[in-house]
Amino acid sequence: MNKTGCLRMTVMLSGVLAVLWSCGQVARADFTYSALTKVPNVNRDFGEDSQPQISRDGLELYFLSDRIDSKGESSDNIWVARRSAPRDPWSTPVKLDAPVNTTGSETSPSLSADGLELYFSDGLVGNASADLWVSTRASKNDPWRQPVKLGPPVNRNGEDCPCLSADGLSLYFVSNSPGGANNPTNTDIFVTTRPTRDDPWGEPVDLGPNVNSSQYEYTPFISPDGLSLFFSRGFSKAHVFVCKRRTTTDPWGPAEFFSPVNSGTNVWSTGPTGAEWNLSFSEEDSTLYFAHASDLFSNDFDIWQVEVTPILDFNGDGKVDEKDFLALTQHWGQNDRWYDIGPMGWGDGVVDARDQIVFLETMEGRDFTLSPSPHATQVPRDAILTWTSPRFAQTYDVYFGTSFADVSSASRGDPRGVLVSQNLTATTYDPEGLLPFGRTYYWRIDEIGGVPDFTIYRGPVLDFKTEAYPIKSVIATASGSQANMGPEKTVDGSGLVGEQHGIGATTMWLSVGVLPNWIQYEFDKVYKLHELWVWNSNQPIESFLGFGAKKVTIEYSVDGTMWTALTDVPEFARAPGAAGYPPTTFVSFGGALAKYVKLTINSTWGGTSITGLSEVRFFYVPE
Repeated sequence: MNKTGCLRMTVMLSGVLAVLWSCGQVARADFTYSALTKVPNVNRDFGEDSQPQISRDGLELYFLSDRIDSKGESSDNIWVARRSAPRDPWSTPVKLDAPVNTTGSETSPSLSADGLELYFSDGLVGNASADLWVSTRASKNDPWRQPVKLGPPVNRNGEDCPCLSADGLSLYFVSNSPGGANNPTNTDIFVTTRPTRDDPWGEPVDLGPNVNSSQYEYTPFISPDGLSLFFSRGFSKAHVFVCKRRTTTDPWGPAEFFSPVNSGTNVWSTGPTGAEWNLSFSEEDSTLYFAHASDLFSNDFDIWQVEVTPILDFNGDGKVDEKDFLALTQHWGQNDRWYDIGPMGWGDGVVDARDQIVFLETMEGRDFTLSPSPHATQVPRDAILTWTSPRFAQTYDVYFGTSFADVSSASRGDPRGVLVSQNLTATTYDPEGLLPFGRTYYWRIDEIGGVPDFTIYRGPVLDFKTEAYPIKSVIATASGSQANMGPEKTVDGSGLVGEQHGIGATTMWLSVGVLPNWIQYEFDKVYKLHELWVWNSNQPIESFLGFGAKKVTIEYSVDGTMWTALTDVPEFARAPGAAGYPPTTFVSFGGALAKYVKLTINSTWGGTSITGLSEVRFFYVPE
């Protein structure tokens, strides 16, 4: 021990040395990186194998290769290697069949999270005639369909290197198009977005000077959480950079050289030097994949990998045990780099269930189960909560409800109505009855240790959303409306970010005339209605003028002529007049058949003769 009282300790994990320092506090969470190796069974001894893009589920590795196929033909085409599980070896690669591959050039593959959309380019970086294409398939077992060129406004003047975000709503790519943020002769990274996967892509936006420079930027890869953007910069010699942001609506921070480090040594520098590009990874696989060559004009293109291993000995006692897990549990929800070990090799800025999964997979093995998975959607209404138990846990306290605040704050001493099971011995919990459609639920599992202390290891708050079937084709009419505030604003998604509404007046409907005012909705067919969600009028002046609907009569009809009044309609809750407003009124239809629904507003929160709504959403019961 030196004069400062700091103990130097070397920890061996997966054959890689990492140095930790313990100076009267727990050690910072860190990661070790294996030596760089070529991906087994994928590369050849000569020719180009590059541009790897691993699927989001970790089971398919798409890449560019100029190898000779079974027909004796060779060109720049898309190949794929597959495997049954994320830890299995890759199969022998196969060339994608026509119509994706042609006798021309198909490059830069990028797969959607569900595996049903494949984006690619028909050229190379800097080629002014290159365009982006997309092919689809009905299921992962079906063949790819005839590709479709994206066309304007995306394809303009040489587009390449597409990368689709995990939610499928943002497409990053490089372009030679004029109007870039920097040197107009080099490629910049752009992004185009769409409101839903059924909508067309919007006008591309240059990502600006924090991302783009006077050099070439190319091969963007957006992390699964949308908070880190990896890309390569340079020309003959190229390296991987990363830009980060706190939320998906924030601007990108400045570019930093991406430098995996072991004991102060850059991993890149311990392996081959030259050009690295097309970094990609999956949350289901602890491996980084990338292309490497001596330089971009050489003929030694190969696909390489580096294994990432988290260091979990937080207290520096030379072992990973329940003490380290307890330390992790005491930092849920915090932006604490010491404990931010997941996902993948750098964390995501918050200590949460992803870090728990990484820890327990390391301690208990990769068969770790947590179901429903964090942030899961379309979860069946008969869902059963299931989790893997750490070996030191004896029983479990289960917290479950629709309020994040209650589930997060509740305890044995203050159950807040969400402590649904105490000292449970099983690692499953079955909520009573069928859960409602389209509801977000929060749950927490506290592990209880054995004698003598019966330590409570507080779990992170998890969430999932039950299956929902919104009606997508809705036409709105009304008794009247003010300019730029028509009834269609209540069904077009304007003002919504996720399920939270903003305060922009032109994203809402506002009536004219005297009460009662009405607004009517027509669907594309007769549905068995389940529920109506309501976002009330939410202008900043709502708190003192009160345009929001209060007492409302609701009628429904199959033919628009014979109407039935809905019973037990709740009072519409008042909106806060502030951004980030979720739906607060839920109206049950109990399976009523309808093609038309009419809302007649009889009174408002401010007593005015003018009333409004921000948004509504109808859900149906599938047959």
